[in-house]
Amino acid sequence: MILKRLIAVSLITAMSVSVIACSSSGTNPAKEDNPNAADSAADDQPSNAGNQGDGKVVEVTYWHMWTSDWKKLIDSLVDEFNKSHPGIHVNALSITGDANAKFLTAQAGGDPPDVMTQWNQIIPSWAKKGAIASLDPYIQADAPDIENWMYPTVRDIGKYDGHMYAIPFSMNSFAMFYNKDILTEEGFDAENPPRTIEELDAMQDKLWKTDSRGFIQRVGYMPSGLTMWTPSFGGKWADQEGNPTATDPNNLKTLEWFRSYAKKFDPKKVAAFNKSMSSNVNSAWPFLSGKQVFAMDGMWRLEDLKNYAPDLKYGITPLPYPEGAGKENATWVNGNFNIIPEKAKHPKEAWEFILWLTGYHNEDWAASMLTKGGWIPPSPIITEKQAYQDFINEIPARKTFVELLGSPNAQITPVIPVQQYYWDRAAKAEESVMTANKDPKEALENLQKEVEAEIAKDN
Repeated sequence: MILKRLIAVSLITAMSVSVIACSSSGTNPAKEDNPNAADSAADDQPSNAGNQGDGKVVEVTYWHMWTSDWKKLIDSLVDEFNKSHPGIHVNALSITGDANAKFLTAQAGGDPPDVMTQWNQIIPSWAKKGAIASLDPYIQADAPDIENWMYPTVRDIGKYDGHMYAIPFSMNSFAMFYNKDILTEEGFDAENPPRTIEELDAMQDKLWKTDSRGFIQRVGYMPSGLTMWTPSFGGKWADQEGNPTATDPNNLKTLEWFRSYAKKFDPKKVAAFNKSMSSNVNSAWPFLSGKQVFAMDGMWRLEDLKNYAPDLKYGITPLPYPEGAGKENATWVNGNFNIIPEKAKHPKEAWEFILWLTGYHNEDWAASMLTKGGWIPPSPIITEKQAYQDFINEIPARKTFVELLGSPNAQITPVIPVQQYYWDRAAKAEESVMTANKDPKEALENLQKEVEAEIAKDN
């Protein structure tokens, strides 16, 4: 679920999620829908699992940002670890609100958690500030081949300046959901969804529906999540040296495509349509009720379809790309990464928990565990295990998301210290074009200046 699960579905609108992830019209799947995104209210009680092993038990404080049913799942994993590791007792706490600020405050005060799961785009910033510890010494001692064990995109998210600062245990990629029944009703071949942007555009006039007063009753697709779409257009947000490239020509093409929809379908009416929905989560996802024909989102949404709309005929396809210059099988990737604060009191025990949770050299267990959250494994070795293959075969659409994670056109957020700021400001640039009719070229030029100024300030 995530919404990381990446793009607010931008930068947006997720990770999810986050990567992320992204998702629905006018929203950011990576942020709004990604089950990886924490709710505003939380039950931040510690896991009540006890561990009465012989000898001294090390108490490890573990922070995460899941709530509701997701918190229950995390608590169950922590309980399992505690029962199988008699010398360590992990106390899980769900941190709501601004978890980033709470972490930095605790770190500055000398009382941070021992380990934290993060899906926000803060790893390079916190690494540069010295807020989190390099995991290199632990990797060298216990997991020397872990980088080769992971998918390349997964490995790269956790690295900064040549050092590993975060280890993943679950990942998200993003693809396009489509309603087969509606496509058939409108005269389209539901078994051949649009592969290109041009094909997607050509379908929209028949898919959007309004009432006699002009209010939207059904959305075909409304682009959102600029940074989640740019991989399909071949866009880049930073060069090899880490310098921002917001004005990349293909980023501009992406944003110009966004604006073409804003000109054709009134963003204010789309906003009113979105507001009419009670929520975009679980059973309230408008795709389930046919109010949205196409939706960009993550694999966890398949659980919503199974639970709340088992009879809905749907399909999954990689994101469409522009003819000639686009990138096939492109996606934005984010996930859930574990970090150890620089001032953690029990880093060795925290590392043991991290290594266990990621499934390194424990792939059979991880293959079963990851199915509980609808997550994608961090390693292709886990993906190949029978339990995970059974999970894919149960709903074949899952295969698309898993394959996208290993695609050569999968992208992550540039691993630079101003990563989160960059993504937040890119979302604002998108909003200015979609709601304030700002020129896409001007919006990206302003974004470039803002990020360059932030880098200078950060340095």
